[in-house]
Amino acid sequence: MNNKRFLLPYGDALREFLSQPGITKADIKAILRRRGVFFSDDEKVNTVPLLIKTGVSPFELEELVDKVKAKEDNPKVHTQSIPWAGGNRKLLDAIPPELNIQEIIDQPFSNYKVLGAPNFKAIDGNQDHIEMEFKVERYDLTKSWDKNTSQFSGKITLKKSANNLDVSMSLNHTSQETKFVADKISRKVVQNMKDEGFVHKESQIRRIRFNDFSNSNRVAFLQDLSQKQLNNPLYFKDTRDIGFRPDKKTELPPDISWMEDKIKNMILQGSDLHTTFFVKDKKYHEYLEVYRIEAEYSFDQNECSGDCRIVFEFSEFISRDKNDAELLIKVASINFVEKTSSISTNIVKERLLSQLESAKLKLHEQYRK
Repeated sequence: MNNKRFLLPYGDALREFLSQPGITKADIKAILRRRGVFFSDDEKVNTVPLLIKTGVSPFELEELVDKVKAKEDNPKVHTQSIPWAGGNRKLLDAIPPELNIQEIIDQPFSNYKVLGAPNFKAIDGNQDHIEMEFKVERYDLTKSWDKNTSQFSGKITLKKSANNLDVSMSLNHTSQETKFVADKISRKVVQNMKDEGFVHKESQIRRIRFNDFSNSNRVAFLQDLSQKQLNNPLYFKDTRDIGFRPDKKTELPPDISWMEDKIKNMILQGSDLHTTFFVKDKKYHEYLEVYRIEAEYSFDQNECSGDCRIVFEFSEFISRDKNDAELLIKVASINFVEKTSSISTNIVKERLLSQLESAKLKLHEQYRK
């Protein structure tokens, strides 16, 4: 362990550290299992108090810190869209020439700030395809035993369709702070578009949400999105993980009625999962709430090639029981066969996620209610 971390957190500092979203109930469960401690209900509300009483070892602390950093450093993407009413006018013209980010965020007592004065710029000279990159610096006074500042990157990408009908918005974030900032900026930009007549005032931002689909169509949406990537930049190989639960609002058919009172959440892990009867046999789809698929791909870019796993997930459907949970896509793991030293892993991940952008919105339009 780094010698600078000479003081282990305890009491309220440990409580705040363990309660953050970056540490899951599975992370805590793994530590307690190694100690020979088992819970019938492993929710954090039950397990965290025990770790606060007993404390954590330097090894356990290092393990948890690394897990939080890995999750926060990993880029995640939400995709939104809104109808465009500006005709042939350039998308960049719809952006205020000067955006006061601190004013937009309006969080004077928060423990983070946006660095510098970021603004939107055209991508490759195309004023209908623009982006803003930003960095957030977070101060965490509870981490006196560790570095008390951390930096996270975020990006907002807007692209006007070729037919001038809508604008897609990709919100790329790495932490809760960058997610909040990206959302606030996108809302401000849309409001400015409405004020200047680029977007009709009654138009609403379209998000990809869990309750946009029937149970059957949600399965079809996730299948098509994850499996129909069959080109060199990103090529589907296998389905490795499926998360679902029985729909409590429906009566299950006799052959899967055993799930009714016993299954709250089921995760299948393995290979060729898209060929299992749960997925292959469409007669079951209307009875299952599928919220997660993890798929394996090969990829081939100019500077690198290899294999990766990508997660397609309505993550807050289970964690927060939100029926309107928004679709989140992230690269779970990546292994390089070839890679030049000049390109960062996060840039590669962002490129992989960008391969899915147009398909997301098209399939959402096809399968939503």
